[in-house]
Amino acid sequence: MSRSNIYLGRRVKDTGKKGLDNLREVRDICKAILADFKRGRIPYRTAMRRLVFLRTTVIKRSEKLVGKKRKAYAIVRKYEEKLRGMRK
Repeated sequence: MSRSNIYLGRRVKDTGKKGLDNLREVRDICKAILADFKRGRIPYRTAMRRLVFLRTTVIKRSEKLVGKKRKAYAIVRKYEEKLRGMRK
């Protein structure tokens, strides 16, 4: 697997352009990561790592939080909080 193809959610279909280009994809990837954790496919640490990676992919440090990026960032943060609440 190449460095550019890091797993975030294999069951999520890519819609539109290649890569993350809409909020639905971000939300679906977050849901898939949480579902993998609930089913015991991945441990908490891996699930959180994937969510954090998704968040850093959505918004780079050098860019401002505007428009869709702000919403995508908020979506990922919401799912990080859900994951923290699910932790035993």
